[in-house]
Amino acid sequence: MRHGGGTSVWLRRVLTVAVPAIVLAVVGAATGLPLLRDRSQQRLEQRAEREVTATAQLARARLLAEPMAGESTLRQAADAVDGVEVLAVRSDGPRAEATVRLVFRVRVAKTAASVFGWQRADSAACFALAVPADAGPVALERLSCPD
Repeated sequence: MRHGGGTSVWLRRVLTVAVPAIVLAVVGAATGLPLLRDRSQQRLEQRAEREVTATAQLARARLLAEPMAGESTLRQAADAVDGVEVLAVRSDGPRAEATVRLVFRVRVAKTAASVFGWQRADSAACFALAVPADAGPVALERLSCPD
């Protein structure tokens, strides 16, 4: 013969297992989701930084395609690249033997959809490039940007 309280014993057993499992799941989600969001944002920022460098290299290639061009032509070539803003152009003499120094800023804004909604990363860097009149190897110099 069964004595009363069978349901309450079953309920107690279920609650002693379910409540800790639910609490563990909530605590895990509360600590894990921000870490995943931060990692996702970090990857997006790294992609934006790589794109800044790639855009600067593209601007460098376009500038070196016409080494005998004048200051205004070089400025237009750099401005034609998306995300590039020319800050300064300076020549050190007549163009036939002169070197033109360009300082430009590259800005990139990346957005991405994620489990956490839309994420955005902005990246900017300044570069200097000395374009010699003769075709030779030229290094792209990274500078700190003026505000």
